[in-house]
Amino acid sequence: MTRTKTSLPHSWPVSDWPACVYPNDPRKGRYVTRSHREDLVAAGALARVGRELVVIGSRYEKWLQTRAADVPGFEIAPNRRDPERTP
Repeated sequence: MTRTKTSLPHSWPVSDWPACVYPNDPRKGRYVTRSHREDLVAAGALARVGRELVVIGSRYEKWLQTRAADVPGFEIAPNRRDPERTP
């Protein structure tokens, strides 16, 4: 079994949002989680641990990818395989 290393941390509290993860700021991270709470919970990207909201990195990354189509000018990495294109 091979493991792939993801660029995101495994998980993080919303109050301590990492600078390397979109939206790169704890205040903006709280806004994103507040605005999209239902979608994030449904995607398994947001969980409550005690009194703290925690973002699950791999699920958050998948959720961001699904939302990327809503952002004009968003470019997917050129080496990423596009499932809609035939090889």
